[in-house]
Amino acid sequence: MSSRDFMNVLLNPFEDVTSEKLLIIGIIGFSLMSVLSYSLHFINDGIIQLHLSEPKEYWKCLLNGSINTAGLTLCMFAYGKIVYSKTRFIDVLIAVLIAQLALILVVLITMNPFTMEVSNSMVKELENGNIKNIKMDTRNLIILTISGLLGILLLYYFFHLLVVGMKIAINSKRLVHTISIVLLTLVLDMVFKIIYPYL
Repeated sequence: MSSRDFMNVLLNPFEDVTSEKLLIIGIIGFSLMSVLSYSLHFINDGIIQLHLSEPKEYWKCLLNGSINTAGLTLCMFAYGKIVYSKTRFIDVLIAVLIAQLALILVVLITMNPFTMEVSNSMVKELENGNIKNIKMDTRNLIILTISGLLGILLLYYFFHLLVVGMKIAINSKRLVHTISIVLLTLVLDMVFKIIYPYL
């Protein structure tokens, strides 16, 4: 595979990879996210929310991930049926699962033990009121800056994959559908933060 083909797959895996393979990749990614949540002690308490939490049993991590995946899939499927009656549930599910792969990268970059150690030491100084006395190694500052920027870029990539997958599922190229998909995702994220169905 050439570098150009690789970039095409990254930007739009839905065209060059079969639905069966995408579904398998998505399920593996979903499982990996649950394992990371269990081992790194964070909770995916929202569609695009990631926060540290107390250690949880694995089944709780799995259930929390299922809430997000099922919620976003049902929301997108309902929207898809409204704008395109031939929308298939499996296509929507694949779009959601593949988009969530971007969140795994966010976790690996921003919530790995090394990055968390650096950020936690800074947070402790801030909590102790030592704002003026904070001294950070240049290397650590660069690491936090880069991880933060990559985290933001990967959140954009999440929405990019979701929009691309959904627009294929609903057979659309219209900008209004792009905006609607993003807004619905953000609204659902806010609703989940309010009702907080997580364990």
